[in-house]
Amino acid sequence: MINRPTIGYGLFVFLTLLCIFYLGQNSKIEFNIAASKAEIEKRISLDINSLPLAEPLFNYAGNQQEVDNYIFQLNQQLDKNHSRVLVRTISSNLPESSDYSELRGNHKIIYVDYVVERSHSLSLYIVVVLLTLVNVFLHKRVFAKHVANRSKISNKAEVKEKPKLIIDLYSKSLLIEGNNELTSQLANKPLCFYLAMIEFCTQNPDTNLHLNKDVPDALLEIADKYFHRLAVLGHTVRKRPNFSNSLEKTLSEIRASLDEVLSEYPDLKSKLYPPRAHGEGSRSKLHSYGLKGFADTDYEVRGK
Repeated sequence: MINRPTIGYGLFVFLTLLCIFYLGQNSKIEFNIAASKAEIEKRISLDINSLPLAEPLFNYAGNQQEVDNYIFQLNQQLDKNHSRVLVRTISSNLPESSDYSELRGNHKIIYVDYVVERSHSLSLYIVVVLLTLVNVFLHKRVFAKHVANRSKISNKAEVKEKPKLIIDLYSKSLLIEGNNELTSQLANKPLCFYLAMIEFCTQNPDTNLHLNKDVPDALLEIADKYFHRLAVLGHTVRKRPNFSNSLEKTLSEIRASLDEVLSEYPDLKSKLYPPRAHGEGSRSKLHSYGLKGFADTDYEVRGK
C-alpha cells in the first residue's frame, strides 16, 4: 500500500522531471531551429542573385515557377536532413507570419518565410514516467526503513526510560538508574537480607514468607553469601549478623530505604516493596512479606 508521503513525493518528482524534460527539449528544439535557419539563410544568400524573384519596384515580374522549383528542391534536401524548418516562400514581400528571415543583396531585401515544426517527441516523456516510478519505489523502501528505524529508536527509548532499581554493593545504597541525586544507604544486615529476598523470591515465586515462621534456610544462605561479598569489596564487617533475629526491624529498615527511593515510582514500588502486615494479632503474622510480580528488568545488582 502506497502511503501519502510516497504519493506526495511521487507527484513532486513527476512534476519536477516533467518541467526539466520539457524545458530541456524545448531548448534543444529552439537551438536546432535557429541552426537550421542559419543554414537556410546561408544557402539562399549564395543563390539569391540567380533567383528570378519579382521586383515590383523595377516592374520585373520574375519567374515564380522557377522560384517554386528551387524551394521544392531545397525542402527536399532539408527533409532528408530531418530539419524542423522548411521554406514556405521566398519573395520581396513582407510575410504575414512571424517566422521569417530578412536577407539583403544587390540593393534589395528578400524575405524567407518558414514553416517551423516545434512539436515535442512524446516518446521521450516515457522516461519521465519510468524515472518517477523508480524514485517512488526507492522512496517507499527508504521511507519504510526510516519508519522501522524510528520505531526501533522509540522502543529503545521507552525501554531505557523504564525505571530500574539499582542495588549497589560498592556503596551499600539503593537508587534509581539514571537518577543519582536520590540515594538511600542500608546497613549490612538489611541490605544483605533484601538481596537474599529478591534472589530467593526469583527462584521460588510460589513460596510465601511468613513472619510467624522461620526464615527458609535457602534465604539465609543467600544472605550469608552477600554478607561475605561485602567483606570482599572492602566494607567494614564486624561480625556475621543473625538474619533470623529482629526480622520485623530488618524489614522496617528495608521499607524505609525503599520509601525514600521509590516514592515517585509506584509501579516499581508495588513489585519490590516488602508488603506490610494488615490487621492485628495473629492475623498480621499470616501475611507474606515476600516479593511478587517483579522481573529481572526491574532491578540490577552492582558488585554482585
